[in-house]
Amino acid sequence: MTTHEPVVADPATFETVGKGLTVYESDDLVVGRAKWLETPGDVISFVESGEDVSDVIVIARGGTTTFLAMALNAGVRGVITLQGAPESHLGILSREYGIPCIMSVIFERGVRTGRGETIPADGVQLKLDISSRPDGIVSVEPGAPVDDSPVDADTGGGMSPEQMAQIQALLAKFQGEVPPGLEGDAIMRKRLGSNVLDLDDPEFDRELSIDETNDVLHYLAWNEWDALAARATEGESGLIPRQEYEAMGIMDSWFHHPLWLKAIQDRVGPEGMTEIAARAKNEIGTKINLLHIWACASASSFGRGIALELKLHDFDYRTSVLPAAMSTVRRMYKGIWGTGPMFSSMRDYRAPILDSAWIDRFSSDRIEITGDAERSTFQRFNGALELLGFLVHFDNRLGLGDSGPYPTEDGGFVLVRDLFINEPAYEWSSTTEGLPYAVTIAMKFDADSGLKVRVQDLSTMFSDPANYLPHVKGVSVYARDKWDTPMSDVRVLSLADMDDMRARGEASSEALYKHIASMSQEEKVMAGAVVYASGFVLPFARAAGMVDELIADHGFMSVHPVPTASYETIISGVAGEMIPRLFLTGTWANDVTQASGDTVVSAEREFEVLHATRVRGFATAEQIATSTGLEISLIEQCLTEAVEAGFVKQLTGRISGARLTPAGRARLLLLTQKEVGETEKTGLSCAYDAFLAPNREFKALTTQWQSDKDLDAVLAGLDRIHGEVNRIVGDASAASARFGNYRGRFDDALARFRDGDESALARPMSESYHDIWMELHEDLLATLGRQRGDHDE
Repeated sequence: MTTHEPVVADPATFETVGKGLTVYESDDLVVGRAKWLETPGDVISFVESGEDVSDVIVIARGGTTTFLAMALNAGVRGVITLQGAPESHLGILSREYGIPCIMSVIFERGVRTGRGETIPADGVQLKLDISSRPDGIVSVEPGAPVDDSPVDADTGGGMSPEQMAQIQALLAKFQGEVPPGLEGDAIMRKRLGSNVLDLDDPEFDRELSIDETNDVLHYLAWNEWDALAARATEGESGLIPRQEYEAMGIMDSWFHHPLWLKAIQDRVGPEGMTEIAARAKNEIGTKINLLHIWACASASSFGRGIALELKLHDFDYRTSVLPAAMSTVRRMYKGIWGTGPMFSSMRDYRAPILDSAWIDRFSSDRIEITGDAERSTFQRFNGALELLGFLVHFDNRLGLGDSGPYPTEDGGFVLVRDLFINEPAYEWSSTTEGLPYAVTIAMKFDADSGLKVRVQDLSTMFSDPANYLPHVKGVSVYARDKWDTPMSDVRVLSLADMDDMRARGEASSEALYKHIASMSQEEKVMAGAVVYASGFVLPFARAAGMVDELIADHGFMSVHPVPTASYETIISGVAGEMIPRLFLTGTWANDVTQASGDTVVSAEREFEVLHATRVRGFATAEQIATSTGLEISLIEQCLTEAVEAGFVKQLTGRISGARLTPAGRARLLLLTQKEVGETEKTGLSCAYDAFLAPNREFKALTTQWQSDKDLDAVLAGLDRIHGEVNRIVGDASAASARFGNYRGRFDDALARFRDGDESALARPMSESYHDIWMELHEDLLATLGRQRGDHDE
């Protein structure tokens, strides 16, 4: 390991160059050399360089945790970000590590990144002033390099002052009206038209009405803003595309959660849902917690909001499932709380979930923190495993569960933290092999600590002052080896155990970081979407013994086809704009309408036009008319409306025509659900199976024609195949009349070939027999929702 000479410049001579948001206050002198980290490769190289990094202040773009995971474990001196807020995941983790951090810093001068952002040059000595909140000050040694060249307009980016002012207004008050905290809770409660949020409702065990469901949604919109608005501005991660997978996962929740929750409740009954949630009172190291129940309450409606933003369906589509799902979630809240209001924000942000017997056990197992060595061991253990929990869960809070405060007889209190560090449901758990499923840390605070703590509905604790760690007087720490390990078998950890597990956790974090860095963007987005949507419901599915059944029958641990089809739209920049906006404004919480339709409302012949465009891949109105038999004027009108809705991209010029956008493919899936019922699918499936044998024969025939041009032999074979395909088309049209159009097209192509037009057999893009054949093949696959496989070749 190499080291660097100590700082020679007098920090008193440093010049202020930037201001941002302090994560936690400290009077310590924070001085170190700057290092810009832009990619996961930069982070890996930085940590593996062999240099002493304890005097380095790293600078990163976004406020997400996992990008800097290896750097935090390496023990850097400080962190600066260009985006983000102290409430972000990186803010939380820098607090846990005790690493000074200033976020959303705007630098007045320095050098330029590839995107035109201004930052201090690598190696320059920096000083962080984190003595107060909210403002933190960054200073630089005299003579630091400065780039005064004009900023390229294409790389400068950033928000205008007007946009920034608008964002700040939305951060200050929900929808510009309702403040955060207890004052905001009081206002939102007054707006309720029912007692739906009262778990002592004498008629509790009932299905919620539409008006009651809307009451819950209206409160949840503020509640989510109260918890997440600042985090919604944390910006991008160089490791995990979280806003993209959040959009995919939340939309998946809309299409999947009501189905999964209904299946679970059908199995265990309404009382069973309450009993499952009540386990949180008697178990530590369990994901049956406030966060997971809260996510089941909010995610499906948020996902509906995303689908509506993309115009995938109308407001009435499937709204009947929302009151049913919310009724199930309300029963789970009854189980976890027992009595009183539904949300932590209605309980003075206090969440003492565990039974008092656990508080007694924590007292008997407590390790007193009396010196720097014990405090350092605990703090490094807490930080390293909390970071691993975030990394395992793709930088979201499902790996963390706080509860409390729990009052103690001496006037102090206990805060309890579950960290989930080895989740076997995810394939990357191979990197955490040998670690327990969860560790639980019960932290004791004295009566005179001066701390004010709040536990949000997302099972996350925040304190004032932000750095609570110096006030921890003792800890009780446990390991739960499996998700279903009995409470009698949880293990008490000593300080030596913590030190050993911390080292193994850091090694797992490094391995997992490299694994994630090696994944493609699509793999990361789809994996994160599963962690989100399926992860929200996972503990309740496990408790009901239904995980395998939900996987086999209901798409659990996978992403629904509609959000999957929207992938390219989501990653095109839509998620980065939409997710923060919906968080900040609460406009995701669309009212449940009185009417509800099981299928989407569609325009005249919309399905036929979009489906023909999808099957052909790229088509003119005339080609769509050939495929559908519709009038050109109707097709053009439908295409115009589809372009306006974002479902179709229309190209003009030398090459003109229409193609579906990713949102258009998602829309078509919903239209197909409407237009193609189970009876049609059964008939078309039989037609498809019958098509496979002549499909192989026809491919062999076209190959024969290309090699020997034996007209008589090819015509004889084609006549035989033509009879087969006409029978198949007849069967298909009996199931769905639109397939009947293929018969005349095949007849015409055969006649042209028989009359001497050799191009009529297999010339591409000429309405040849081969063109029509390929179109029929793709039509059957698309209608049935199947992927092309080896048997299709």
